[in-house]
Amino acid sequence: MEPIEQEFASKGVLRGAALKLLARDAMDMVRRCREEGIEVLGLDAFRLTEKTTQPLMEQSIDLTAPGEGDCWVRAETFLAARTDSELYFEVVIDT
Repeated sequence: MEPIEQEFASKGVLRGAALKLLARDAMDMVRRCREEGIEVLGLDAFRLTEKTTQPLMEQSIDLTAPGEGDCWVRAETFLAARTDSELYFEVVIDT
């Protein structure tokens, strides 16, 4: 786990060796990535239950594809639209 992910480990759920965060916590992590100059490559969405981890590709975004704004702005905009959801997000960063 990367140091920036360790900062947020207590706020999320560790599944499959990857940290999953609710949208508001994922947004905080994106902001920290911006402060540290760490690029966000994408956001992968999941529905978590006690026993299952269901990926939701339709609620995920690849930030390496061309788009308007830098990766942090695009990530924050994407997550802001999902803050009321119960989805969890893996913030995929450039390591």
